[in-house]
Amino acid sequence: MKEAGDSGERTRYTRPHAPQNATDLMINSLSVNGYRGFARFEMNDLACVNLLVGTNNGGKTSVLEALYLLAASGDPASLWRIVNRRGERIENEGNPRTGPELEMDITHLFHGHEPRPGSHFQFETKNGLPHRSITYTLKEPTTDDVPVLPPSERGEPPAGRLILSVTGQPRPLVPALGLTRSGGLRSDALDAARRPRRAAASAIRPAQFISTESLTPDELAIMWNEIVLTESEDRVLAALRFIDKNIERVAAVVARQPYFYFGPASRGGFKVKLRNAAQPIPIGSLGDGIWRMLAMAIALIKAKGGILLVDEIDTGLHYTVLADMWRLIFATAREFDIQVFATTHSFDCVHSLASICESDGTHSHVTIQRIELKDSVAVPYTERQIMLAAERQIEVR
Repeated sequence: MKEAGDSGERTRYTRPHAPQNATDLMINSLSVNGYRGFARFEMNDLACVNLLVGTNNGGKTSVLEALYLLAASGDPASLWRIVNRRGERIENEGNPRTGPELEMDITHLFHGHEPRPGSHFQFETKNGLPHRSITYTLKEPTTDDVPVLPPSERGEPPAGRLILSVTGQPRPLVPALGLTRSGGLRSDALDAARRPRRAAASAIRPAQFISTESLTPDELAIMWNEIVLTESEDRVLAALRFIDKNIERVAAVVARQPYFYFGPASRGGFKVKLRNAAQPIPIGSLGDGIWRMLAMAIALIKAKGGILLVDEIDTGLHYTVLADMWRLIFATAREFDIQVFATTHSFDCVHSLASICESDGTHSHVTIQRIELKDSVAVPYTERQIMLAAERQIEVR
């Protein structure tokens, strides 16, 4: 439904009816064992939109990572991204010809930070379809495992070496990942897994993970080019107008090295056309909120039929646009069969979610999950409880 006024046209999304098969795709519960700060953890009574709350260093981001790795069905690239985002890296001297070699340090994925042969972490969900599970286990390699070792180290004796075995349901894309003698994961391990990963790509459920730093310009540009000039482009523009009603168009910009460089924390690669402005301006000139909303709107569309994971969802957003953000998320999630998991520390974010529950009359579509490392089970709050907590200013974070 569109409303037009003197201040410019603005789109308000109304929520369509849920598809008949939406509940079949829904994750109803998640169990995490031996992962990062969790020895054991469960999260139940999940809904279409799930907001994870709790104290700092309470494990909220770890839960998002668990869902991301589970959806990826053992794709080694997902493991690489998770570790790289945390800055968990090992730099070795390498050799004089190639220089230092970057490795991802996987030791911190295991509960206690000191893994040994037999150490493992496991994720499992329950839903309307056959449940999904995946287990990563450190093992000593046998002669059959030599092909998964880094190419430069395959001629060395396997004694003292470890591999990361991957098992689960559905069958993981790769059965094992070779580790270096320092216990790191190198990029050539991803190359070795490329062929089987292509053959079993259908096992991967679409999943988009937006970290606190958002997505990189390259990631956003690739996704934007797949939706530009489609109806989905209008949905993205409507989301940006929640923050600035004068935005007319958005375009991706091709980078030309070495004149400028888009680092992982930069906000480049896009220009915006504003109403009554003669020239487009860089999107970074409009502030953090525009970049955050752009990433969220694009990722929502690309998560069709899967899950959207957003760490600290309100980052960069003023409290006055949070209700519009939730309406966008609700409408898109219901229309595209997306299950949303997000974290926050903000009472404004919780309160705005409660206001949407009350105004839209939703039923069983939203939960808040309170997560603490000291507790093995998350505490769920239903829509009604969320509304009452907001009305009475009860702290649920």
